[in-house]
Amino acid sequence: MEDQGRLSKHFWLTQGMARTIGVNLNDALRSGQLGRGEYSELVAACAHCGRAEECMRWMGHQVTGADRLPGWCAVGVRLEALKEPA
Repeated sequence: MEDQGRLSKHFWLTQGMARTIGVNLNDALRSGQLGRGEYSELVAACAHCGRAEECMRWMGHQVTGADRLPGWCAVGVRLEALKEPA
């Protein structure tokens, strides 16, 4: 049960980081830009990163959104790639 709570936290962190740069992961799934397996891999990579507290603090300071994610974000490169046209 602890693992499920941890994954849920990182699911929401991944969603939040994406949203901060204007990426809607649900839309990316629907459009085929992102596969379900890849989405699971993003959440798992986030869970293994160990910088969740830093992510939450960083997101808390992005009142108007951000152009880029921090360089230390484990899933940043892929999330930023979703900003590009399919």
